[in-house]
Amino acid sequence: MPSLAEFQASVRGAIIDGDSKPLIPILMGGRDPEKRLAIHQRHYEASLVRALVGKFPAVNWLVGSPFLTDSARAFIRRQPPSAPCIAEYGEDFPAFLAGRPDAVRMPWLRWVGGLEWHLGHAVLAIGQAPLAPETLAAVEAERLPDIVFHLQPGLRYLAAPWPVDDLVKLFLAEAAPERYALEAQNVFLEIRGERGAFEISRLQPGVFAFRKWIAAGQSIGIAAEKAIEADPLFDPGPALAALLADRLATEIVEGAP
Repeated sequence: MPSLAEFQASVRGAIIDGDSKPLIPILMGGRDPEKRLAIHQRHYEASLVRALVGKFPAVNWLVGSPFLTDSARAFIRRQPPSAPCIAEYGEDFPAFLAGRPDAVRMPWLRWVGGLEWHLGHAVLAIGQAPLAPETLAAVEAERLPDIVFHLQPGLRYLAAPWPVDDLVKLFLAEAAPERYALEAQNVFLEIRGERGAFEISRLQPGVFAFRKWIAAGQSIGIAAEKAIEADPLFDPGPALAALLADRLATEIVEGAP
């Protein structure tokens, strides 16, 4: 008898890779256990394809179900889930889509998929009580650069070389123009989601960098330095005030007065 680890490896190979030869000799029960195994194999693929395609409805609308479904099957074989939470599966799918031969004519595809991935997670967030705008009034100026914020959990940031937010808005409006020319354009997007709703906003490069780095856990000082690299005219003062006024900061985790 094989060990438990060997048996588990055989089951994985049969279900994920389609290699059932090592498993067939130890299957028991019924007249044709191999056919029963095939049911599990089909269910595994069908359920993952359904879950993956369902996360990218705008991409499906733009490229068509056959292309997206075939790509999902190929992705599942190439990169099966590595964690039990299917909600976290598929982050690399947009990049995989962009590498498909048929995607050459759709250079924006990766970025539409990336935006949808962010939207799918942002809308599940539950908003938290924001810091009051006057929270930092008592903080000495020299201490401000060391402050680290927690931001709203439904915030996501995406920089794209195509105005993919326009494509997603067309999909959401169920408006399919007879002709639509998408021209390359750098956009810096802030996605804010909460309890099933979301908002997509375009930011200036400096503000985008500032908020993105703060969201990543960096201090105000480091985020301001990154923002100035993106836009030499960036002014940290108004940007910090706007961050609080927009109710994005929820907690000071370092450098609190």
